[in-house]
Amino acid sequence: MNLDRWRPDRTADRRWRWIAVDAFVAYVSAAIPVGPSDVTASVLHGPAVARIAAVVWFAAIAGRRLAPATALAASAAATVAVAVAGYPLTNLSAASALSLTMVAQTRPRARTVQLMVLPVAAALAAVGAGSGESLVLAAVLHGGAWLAGDAGRSRWAAARALREREGERAEADRRRALARERARLALELHDAVGHAVTVMVTHAGAARLALGTEREEIRASLGRIEDVGRTAMADLDQILGLLEAEPPSHDLAASVRGLVAGLPAHLRAGLTVDGDLRDVPDPVGLTVRRVVQESLTNVVRHSSATAVTVRLARTEEGIVIEVADDGDAAHPHVPGRGLNGMRERVRRLGGTLRAGPAPSGGWRVDARIPGRPA
Repeated sequence: MNLDRWRPDRTADRRWRWIAVDAFVAYVSAAIPVGPSDVTASVLHGPAVARIAAVVWFAAIAGRRLAPATALAASAAATVAVAVAGYPLTNLSAASALSLTMVAQTRPRARTVQLMVLPVAAALAAVGAGSGESLVLAAVLHGGAWLAGDAGRSRWAAARALREREGERAEADRRRALARERARLALELHDAVGHAVTVMVTHAGAARLALGTEREEIRASLGRIEDVGRTAMADLDQILGLLEAEPPSHDLAASVRGLVAGLPAHLRAGLTVDGDLRDVPDPVGLTVRRVVQESLTNVVRHSSATAVTVRLARTEEGIVIEVADDGDAAHPHVPGRGLNGMRERVRRLGGTLRAGPAPSGGWRVDARIPGRPA
């Protein structure tokens, strides 16, 4: 069992085996003589003050990974109590030193200083009341404990930074691989579907020319087939362009402008950007681009719209996305994997997405994404 989950600071290893080691060290430390050899700081032997101090020292060492600041204060207080009671100290306040190690390991340096000043000063004063040599040894012990804990935290921070860099590199590699796969799929679709449509248009044109001036209604139908085929090819190129595009990860506004600029010529498009989008976190920026991309793809594929507007806004709560067209709201975009995929992307970041007929007509996609991933 790992107790790290319920602690906000995970720099301390709180697995049971380490807590068991601390408990063993606590037992050994609690048996170190306090004063003459016939007086021991154990739970069952010695004066009452020494016995209580032994319990506190034991609890402080055994629980230093769970509550280091409390363990430091309690162990120092026990050391002071023994000294005030008139019993000489020979254990150099090991409990407070061991607790100080965990405080330094689990807290920033400034906070460590705030937490250690009073307890450590009190413990050193109590130990130093007996002899100067004990004071020096106790000071060295606590200083070494602080340095050891601070070094442990530095190693943990360096390891975490390394893991984050490795994660960023892995994510960049994943995106590049995804971009290559999307480009490959776009090329395959273009070649397969494009070839079929081109052959269809070519045969329709050949049949229309073969009829000459006869059967005008058939020639007109064949001409419409040619026109629809050419329009389908143009739309296919635009849609595959949206599929293939992988915008820069740190320039959200520019990448969305590229998506809008890539729409077919017959579709009037407008883009409004409110606020600074340059420092949007990568997961949020990627989701924003995908929502805009899928919304524009649906406009091209499923609507009769002649105009579409895209609005991005940066607010205190996060990012607002609005994509609206003037198509026929009575026959909206076909719901399916694209719309469900958008909702899932937004939901993963703690946001919401609504899509449906707009009050003023047409179809509208409205998404709200928190500024930081949930």
